[in-house]
Amino acid sequence: MKPIRGFTLLELLVAVAIFALLGVGSYRLLASTINTRDAAKTHDDALIQLQRTFIVMNRDVAQAVARPIRDEYGDSVAAVVLKNNVLELTRAGLPNPLKQVRSDLQRISYQINTKNELVRSAWQQLDRDRGVKPQQTVLLTKIKTMTIKTHNQNGGTNNDWPSFQGSPDTKSLTELPRSIEVTMNVEPWGEVTRVFALPQSIEPKSATQ
Repeated sequence: MKPIRGFTLLELLVAVAIFALLGVGSYRLLASTINTRDAAKTHDDALIQLQRTFIVMNRDVAQAVARPIRDEYGDSVAAVVLKNNVLELTRAGLPNPLKQVRSDLQRISYQINTKNELVRSAWQQLDRDRGVKPQQTVLLTKIKTMTIKTHNQNGGTNNDWPSFQGSPDTKSLTELPRSIEVTMNVEPWGEVTRVFALPQSIEPKSATQ
């Protein structure tokens, strides 16, 4: 009867080493796959956030109307205001699913806060009362810089709107620019520019405003 021959110590060490190498290789491959998946998800989330921001801005600007408001001090404020890279305008199309007796107009604004976030503010009523705070929504994060400009009907560019001198009149309060240009330097995309066209013939409704 032949004696049973087992593995030698050297053979066991070689086998263990081979399995260890396979395990390390499999772990690195799995870790690389997970990192690639996470990076792709982060990239996709950032792109979706950027696209959603421009969709919201385009929707607001495309529904802008020539309806001035009164601020909390009773002073007249133009339908579209651009000052210090803060854009404020009156837009139509406010949803009213409950069919309430109210205007379908809404006052909104866009500005960068101290956390480098683009914030959209929306007021429940056009003419403001003291102490009333707008509803704020953060649309975009990681913004390094943002510049907003208006294009007038003659093709010129303005950093402020309205660009009247002296006391405001009816024309300056209701005049709409031709388009609004927004340039943002945002991570990870760098500098991105979009131009949003305004309607030129929308008149505000007179009822319940």
